[in-house]
Amino acid sequence: MSTGRDDEGGYVPPAAMCPTGNDHKQTTCPPLTERCVAFCGAGVRMDRVRGGRQKYRRRVETGLGFYTRGPSSHVVCSRESSSLLFTTVSVSLKPHTRRPIGSNYIMSVFLGNKVISHLLLTDSAPLAADQDDSTNDSSLCTLLTLCDLLNRELLVLIGWAKQIPGFSGLSLVDQMSLLQSGWMEALLVGVAWRSQGAAGEELVFAGNLRLDEGQCRAAGLADLYEALRHLTARYQAMDLSPEEVVALKAMALANSDADPVDCPDAVHQFQDGLHEALQEYESSCGERHRAGRLLMSLPLLRQAADRAAQTLLRLHRCHRIPLHKLLLEMLDAKS
Repeated sequence: MSTGRDDEGGYVPPAAMCPTGNDHKQTTCPPLTERCVAFCGAGVRMDRVRGGRQKYRRRVETGLGFYTRGPSSHVVCSRESSSLLFTTVSVSLKPHTRRPIGSNYIMSVFLGNKVISHLLLTDSAPLAADQDDSTNDSSLCTLLTLCDLLNRELLVLIGWAKQIPGFSGLSLVDQMSLLQSGWMEALLVGVAWRSQGAAGEELVFAGNLRLDEGQCRAAGLADLYEALRHLTARYQAMDLSPEEVVALKAMALANSDADPVDCPDAVHQFQDGLHEALQEYESSCGERHRAGRLLMSLPLLRQAADRAAQTLLRLHRCHRIPLHKLLLEMLDAKS
């Protein structure tokens, strides 16, 4: 399906990515929960899906791959199952890998303080951007490429979050709450770290997607550029190590202001375990007060994430960029 422009020259997203009326949805598309019943966690195929509704018909509408049903798969029937995040989180958790919920389990995974090493080991390599070639407008191409990259990084982040010691021991509701609150922060930690020392003060979203201030302004990302350069300067001054970067990513997810939570005690135990792991790591490096300085950078990270979410939602609502359904759901959760 081709894209076009309206009478005023604005970008008109493909019909498959635009909101439709409820009557139209009911007559042409089965409910999301019904579409997801046949899918389960064999994995995510990270190829890109282009085009309109026809190409999405046999796929879970994450804008990326699909899940195939396994012999032991099941679907949780609840109010939360209408959420695409619920589907994405729950289908990739096989029943035999689910962990018991409770403070004893939450704290036991932190014993021995192998947490930081585990986070570093399980952290994924940065993704490459899939350059969009559907338009000759360079600024629009930048936005489409960036949003596709964010959507794929979000899926990878959800998988990595379940590798954080203690995270899978939380209830599914609390896992969703933490992800909805802290996903953008976790992604921006990586962007700011990669952007340290970049030529021309570029933002390095990927090895093949580097944007300078002029490119960001042309694409409507001026606010995002300013916030991320401020965050990058803060991290560069602190001279972060790779271990501290993954610790900050995990802390960003744990540092949720979601209220209410399903099991507050379990969430607090999860947060306390990460705090203690970071403090012990810094103490072992001879930096007693460094953990506190790292934690004090979290408010700045939250501000940058809020500005990023507001910017992307503004561009979407002005019909300048289409967003994959999961990405849009997560942006709405932060607004």
